Amino acid sequence: MTNFDLEAADLDEDGTVGAAEFVIYKLKEMGKITQEDITLVMKEFEELDVDQSGTLSVSDITLAQSS
Repeated sequence: MTNFDLEAADLDEDGTVGAAEFVIYKLKEMGKITQEDITLVMKEFEELDVDQSGTLSVSDITLAQSS
């Protein structure tokens, strides 16, 4: 079994972590990505999330591409 060392701050409100968060955590832990990489991708996500819902919809992507 792998040494799993997520901090309580990394968990969702219900004390869980999703697959995407876990993958990002492990890639960062292995040195495959940096916090700067994550910040750049999150900035792009926020720019595409036109309605600021925290998710990307076809509408968000269409609106972002048209501007």
